[in-house]
Amino acid sequence: MYDFSLLTDETVRAIIIALILFLVAFVSFVVVALYTMFKTNLYTTKHKEKTHLICDVAYFHEKGKRDDQEDSIYVSPMDKLEETGLVAACSDGMGGLLNGEVVSKFVTDSLRENFPYQFDSQADNAAIITDISNQVYEQYHLGAGATLVMVHIMDEYMNFYSLGDSNIILIRNNKATLLMIRKLAEGGLDTSDAYRDTRAKGLIDFVGNLNCKVQMTSRPLRLIENDIVIVSSDGVTDSMPLNRIVNHIHFDQNATGIARTIKYGVKSRKNPRQDNYSAVVIKMKRSFI
Repeated sequence: MYDFSLLTDETVRAIIIALILFLVAFVSFVVVALYTMFKTNLYTTKHKEKTHLICDVAYFHEKGKRDDQEDSIYVSPMDKLEETGLVAACSDGMGGLLNGEVVSKFVTDSLRENFPYQFDSQADNAAIITDISNQVYEQYHLGAGATLVMVHIMDEYMNFYSLGDSNIILIRNNKATLLMIRKLAEGGLDTSDAYRDTRAKGLIDFVGNLNCKVQMTSRPLRLIENDIVIVSSDGVTDSMPLNRIVNHIHFDQNATGIARTIKYGVKSRKNPRQDNYSAVVIKMKRSFI
């Protein structure tokens, strides 16, 4: 035990004054912090119409057990976001065919060369993709091919384009949806039934087929705050099905954190036949800027 009687009166008074000052400072800090939070929330609510959604973007590009990296990804320049929106794409060389890595890179390089794209000209953008496919056909005559998924986000809306079995995943309110079969699912079918539906055969087209039929949105899909869009090769979902992805990510993570979680989630499965796995992850965030 301490004998405080050994302290001088001046020392005791100094300790008491110091404690009082600390308490005053702490209470002042709490009051200021609460006031700032209140004013920020009030301002956000009052001026919400003046904010807009922005794209937080990250990606990973990993080689699995294949000899070559046959995935290729493309993300449009972020400094053009306000003017032309965000374009993100993933192309996966088709297994069993030659030159998959060459074709997938040709696809993403061609998308880069054709940038920018007009957001409201879905048919014209699909025609560009068909032309890329025809160029591959002229070179390889069905001897090589690739899949392609591409999204175009402008303000709070998104168009998407798809050829083959790569994935566009929308995660909203803790639920994941494969967008390339969205039209079938919206017709009253659940996801598994949509896959079995005979109309789903349109999903098997690919880059490298002559006059391929590009699956695309007829009108833009509206995005909301905290939506997560994942544009990926099927090597991701082969090891991490949709429910596993949803269970692993934390919705307060930014795009980089989500991408890292998915990447290590695939790696931790240690699949002896792991395909290459690549994805662009986009998280929609609200901003005053």
